[in-house]
Amino acid sequence: MINKSKMFLIGVSGFFIFLSGCVSQGSYDMVVKQRDELAKENLALNDELKQTKNTKHVVNEDLGAAKQRLEATNRVIIEAHDRLLETRTEAMTATALYEKLVGQLSTEVESQQITIKQMQSGVNLNLPEGILFDSGSANVKKTGEAVLQKVARQLSEISYQTIVGGFTDNVPISKRLAQQFPSNWDLAASRATNVARMLEGSGVPKGRLVVVSFGENQPVASNDTVEGRAQNRRIEIRLRPVVVE
Repeated sequence: MINKSKMFLIGVSGFFIFLSGCVSQGSYDMVVKQRDELAKENLALNDELKQTKNTKHVVNEDLGAAKQRLEATNRVIIEAHDRLLETRTEAMTATALYEKLVGQLSTEVESQQITIKQMQSGVNLNLPEGILFDSGSANVKKTGEAVLQKVARQLSEISYQTIVGGFTDNVPISKRLAQQFPSNWDLAASRATNVARMLEGSGVPKGRLVVVSFGENQPVASNDTVEGRAQNRRIEIRLRPVVVE
């Protein structure tokens, strides 16, 4: 038989087992609740993480685009700076060229055989018809040859593009000259070509020379007066800072 002490112990043990079972169920429910709340919080954190990653991706793309724009802007700034330096160098070179030509051709400038102007794009030499040609002729006369030879000595040392332009007034070609020069355009072209050939023969490299006929276009004075027409009949030698080897 089981004595009373043993029965008491069994009863107490059963009570504690029952009590322990009650406490474990409450804790379980609490843990389940906490788990569910943590699961919800975990889902929210995962969503936030995804949004953060998406935002980071967008930010990285924006940063990449901004970096490309910055690099492009820097290139533009560098190119603009280089152009500024190049333009400044060209202007300084054109000034030096102008001063040199004026100094070396001072006699011709003073006697108005040549007019020299410093332009924004280079230097222009203006030679009136009377120095180079007889009326209606494209052949360079002796006085013109002497002037062109002196000009050529200066131009041969300059690696600029040399544009020889022929100009006339607006008076139509006479019947006597029409077969040789159908128009003022043809007369101006022939004169410019002959001047270019003479410059080449006097030392200016052929590769630097460009011949252009303007005819009666681009007058520098009115064609309504004798003096104006005389100014329009001319040869212009335009030196441009395009280095030609």
